[in-house]
Formats: sequence, structure tokens, C-alpha cells
Amino acid sequence: MSISLPAGPWQMHTHPAMNTLFAIRLKMADERKSAALAGECFRQLENLESLLSRYREDSDISAVNNLRAGESLLLHEETWSCLRIALEAHAMTAGLFDVTIGSLTAPERTAELHGRLSLNPDRPEITCIEPGRQIDLGAIGKGYALDRMADTLRELEVGDFLLSAGASTHLALGDATWPMELIGDSESRTIELQNNSLSASGTGIQGNHIIHPFLKPEETSFPRRVWVVANSAALSDALSTACFLATSEEREKFLSAIPDLADIIVEDRDGNMIHPTRG
Repeated sequence: MSISLPAGPWQMHTHPAMNTLFAIRLKMADERKSAALAGECFRQLENLESLLSRYREDSDISAVNNLRAGESLLLHEETWSCLRIALEAHAMTAGLFDVTIGSLTAPERTAELHGRLSLNPDRPEITCIEPGRQIDLGAIGKGYALDRMADTLRELEVGDFLLSAGASTHLALGDATWPMELIGDSESRTIELQNNSLSASGTGIQGNHIIHPFLKPEETSFPRRVWVVANSAALSDALSTACFLATSEEREKFLSAIPDLADIIVEDRDGNMIHPTRG
């Protein structure tokens, strides 16, 4: 994706986290104030990474992944909130979005999924019913971090800003309209992003890294790319993943029931950019 800056002035700050580069673009002339605001967000980002990364031995997610049958764990509120959003996305996509299939992406990949976790809906607690499930929040963790940083900037009464997690997810809030060029292999298309989030899923940058929860790799036939615009970064990340994995019939079935989805564009295997039917 290519970003065009609206009329400014804009201040930009970056910070590496969650295996990507986060960027904050704030509409203000005061560079010192801008840096202070960005610093507040990046401290929040570091805290979220310490909770949500499966690669941090002291994180909530690592602790969940090490639970034995019958064991429960009290979670930090942020972890619980992110997992609840992931569970909601799992339900609305008929299971295509699943953060508990980390064992399929590990170097010692298992042949099939097993195990069961139970997330308490009323308190920040998770229980291992049967071991085997490995949580990998991946993109939804990055999207959740963007949403939380956006909450912080709104609380600090910042007007216009664009938050980005790498090149794949952007969250724009305020009066500014952001022209975003969606670049495919054969054609491109520009959309305008305002008070929404845009996420992309595909194999162009990281290769075939998106795992289907039900099918073996040889049984799948994915499009080239999918772009989704939704009302939150966590949701756009989850839906772009699910829409990439879905057949056209599956997309039509679950997308028609999601009111917070603003737009979807699919680059099919022939390089055509299409708007799928949404019921």
C-alpha cells in the first residue's frame, strides 16, 4: 500500500515492535509536543508487546500456551480484551480466523489440531481444558495495539492522526482523508480512508505464511491479496485474514452478517481487483 499525505503539517514517529515497524503521523506543527505524544503511545505499545507476544517467555500468551489440563490463569485486562475480540472474530468468520493454531506455524509443526481452551466471559481468566492449542495473536495483536494507541490519543484530545503497523494495517481518525493506493500485481486502486482501518493479507511480502485452520496446504487455493476496511484495526486485521482464507461462497455468507465492515477488495489469482458480494 502507498500512502499520500493530506494537507499538513504532519509529524511522523516510528518504533519497532511486534516484529514490524509502527508509525504515528500526527497533524501538528509542534515537534516537541508530537514527540511526547508519540512516546506515550510507544510506551503503551511496549507494554502490550510484553503481554501479547508468544515469543516473550514472561508474557501472558506464553503462560497460556504452557498451561496443563485443568489449570487456569488470571490474565491482564489488555490480554483478556484482545482474546475476547479474537474469539468474536472466530465466531463471525465461522472459525476461519483462529488465533489458537500456533502449533501449525511452529518449526515442529503438528499434523493436526487438538486441545481446547476456555475464556471466561465475565472475568480475565482462561482455562486449559485439554492441552495442545497454542495462541499466536499475530496481526490481530498489532491491530489491537493500534486501537489502544488511538484510544490514548483521543483521550489526549489529538485531532487528526494515522497509525500504522508496518505496511499492512493503517488506522486513520479525525477530519483528514487519507488516499491509500492498493497496489496489485496487474492493477492498482485508490481508496480514501477516514475514521476507519485498512488491513491487507496476502503472500506477496512474507510468502505463504497464512495457515488454513481446516485444510492442508495442498487443498487450498488462495487469492493474491485481500484488503478490508473496518471500524477498528483489530477487526480489519482479523477479517482480512479470514477473507483471504475463505472461498467466495464463504466470504458472501459471513460478510453479509458483519455491520462494521466498510469495504473489501480482493485481487484474484488472475490479478483482477473485485468487490465480493456481501449478501
